[in-house]
Amino acid sequence: MACERVTLPNGASAIVCGPRRPHQRCRCGRRATLLCDWKMVEGTVHSSGTCSEPICDRCTASPAPNKDLCPAHAEAFTEWKAQRA
Repeated sequence: MACERVTLPNGASAIVCGPRRPHQRCRCGRRATLLCDWKMVEGTVHSSGTCSEPICDRCTASPAPNKDLCPAHAEAFTEWKAQRA
């Protein structure tokens, strides 16, 4: 696990630890700097409960602040919104 010191909005600091994935690639071949935040059904292989597909900043769809979706889940989100309308 990689750990990093971060400064919180109130000026305090904290240490945040998580897995480091230095050579992850997006399906397009570019360096992935993001992970898909689409919620998965219970029993998913990822402990985060999300898709966690590596995605680059060009392939992401961002439906809300600090939320990123891989292309497949961006399409699923668009379909879900259309069904609700």
